[in-house]
Amino acid sequence: MQLTFPNGEHPSVPLQGEVAVGTRPGLRVSLPGSGLAAHHASFVSDRRGLWLRVPNGAPGVHLNARPVSRLAQLRPGDLVCLDKLRVVVKGDEQPAIEQRIPSAAPASLGDAQRVAASRVVLRGLSGPHFGRCHTLTDPRVLGRSSAADIRLEDPAVAERHAVVELHGDRVILRSLAPGKDATWVNGVPVADAVLSPGDQVVIEQHRFVLEAPGLPLRGQAGLGKSAATPHTQTMRAVDVPVAPDPPPAADPADPNAPRERDPNSLWWLIAAATILAASLTMLLVYAP
Repeated sequence: MQLTFPNGEHPSVPLQGEVAVGTRPGLRVSLPGSGLAAHHASFVSDRRGLWLRVPNGAPGVHLNARPVSRLAQLRPGDLVCLDKLRVVVKGDEQPAIEQRIPSAAPASLGDAQRVAASRVVLRGLSGPHFGRCHTLTDPRVLGRSSAADIRLEDPAVAERHAVVELHGDRVILRSLAPGKDATWVNGVPVADAVLSPGDQVVIEQHRFVLEAPGLPLRGQAGLGKSAATPHTQTMRAVDVPVAPDPPPAADPADPNAPRERDPNSLWWLIAAATILAASLTMLLVYAP
């Protein structure tokens, strides 16, 4: 991955090891006169992922419009603001975003399919929708209109900007406002797109991440399946217990069939054995 600077303050920087940003000479990204602290923040790549690390006392660090005081994990498409400096995280080897989408609307889901599809959600990362999850059991219209399923109160957003739909095993982003500013997916401007788990969808200042357990990640096999697939892959995660069939009854006419024991006969045998043992004991003790 790499750090990019949309306003041109610095060339893009590959994210390997630690990339420190500030005004101090010798840092990987040194921007004297930018108003940053001597060491404002670090972008650290390790085996666990990519992290934003904030030194003690560094002011004005925000990730997707949320303040960060010490540590935060990063993904492709994240927007980091260091005071007035805007930095976008981009994937340099990430597979291209598929922009060919089905022309028809998705088929309605059955009850069992809706249970599975309820795990596929758009989760807000910033703004009024931060932390809120919007399920995709039905198509979700994003826009400024009061009738939109996910309302984005921003004059730069169209009343019906885009819709997110579930087509079988694929999540589709469809533009509803041709000519308007594009929607951004992982930092890439698109009109229509096939979304993958972990993708970030940005419309102006509104940011969402797609969470879809069971669906393939970007670049994995399975994204090219037909949209007519009747079930989502998340259906595999729904385990409905089924009671086992009762054993077949034995045929009384079958001589080889096992016969049921009468529990009372066992008690008669125990009682007879007890009486016999008592009689033998008395005979041995009291016999002349």
